[in-house]
Amino acid sequence: MNFAWLDTHLEARRIPLAVCMPEEAEIVSAAKEASELGYVDCLFVGNREKMQAAIALAAPGFAPEMIETSSDEEAAAASVRLVREGRAKALMKGVIPTPTLLKAILNNETGIKKSSVLSHVLIFEYQGRFRFLTDGGMIPHPTLAEKQEILANAVFLAQRLGFEKPRVAVLAAIETVNPKMACTSDAAILSKMGERKQFGSCIVDGPLALDNAISLEAAHHKGLFNEVVGEAEILICPDIDCGNILGKSIIYFSKCPAGGMIVGAQAPVILLSRSDTKEVRINSIKLALAAGC
Repeated sequence: MNFAWLDTHLEARRIPLAVCMPEEAEIVSAAKEASELGYVDCLFVGNREKMQAAIALAAPGFAPEMIETSSDEEAAAASVRLVREGRAKALMKGVIPTPTLLKAILNNETGIKKSSVLSHVLIFEYQGRFRFLTDGGMIPHPTLAEKQEILANAVFLAQRLGFEKPRVAVLAAIETVNPKMACTSDAAILSKMGERKQFGSCIVDGPLALDNAISLEAAHHKGLFNEVVGEAEILICPDIDCGNILGKSIIYFSKCPAGGMIVGAQAPVILLSRSDTKEVRINSIKLALAAGC
């Protein structure tokens, strides 16, 4: 599964996408392109005057359905309600502050959370197929319990994108358990949980250094032989610093095609950065739509 497969998978489908406060040109431009490619019907939620100004600047003639709201909190609640009621299959963040949108998503009474933890997954294409990196955007220093949810979210997403039995590497700096390095103990526990099918249909190994997770040669030099080493499709990072730095290295140094989303809600949440390229924005929309189908 890769981006070429994704384009075929989305062919002839139009999926409703709620966009919360699309009041900047870059956001409108990405939404319009996804619409013109035949992937989405957009529902714009926010200040009508500001949305129309952004459309006039970036996409004259574009006429998405608009739902007018008078505050950030109202826009977040209305966007989440569209997902909860089934009118939208994915949700994309505009200029609304991230904490405001997340608060609406996580609301116990009116929100759309499915997992106890929301986590960010970067999906990138390497050696012709998708790989998944998590979490580089949500949980600063995840506990073991939070890592369980992060791993489960990533496995669910990979399966939604066609990986029936994804191979999961729980990353650390070394391949052995060292009590002075808590992440290695967590990795070993997660690996044992995977062995006992606590994450469903997947294969989990760890702790593994990155080279052993993606290179058979490196793994074999270390005497590591199993179904995950050298072939990992999901990379679980020990903390947000590792996930964020590794993710941005993949995007900026390797130039791998990539996109990302928040998982753990009832529908994929596209949380774009202002620094994201047009390609990353479109890829993120396509990935979220495929995952939400």
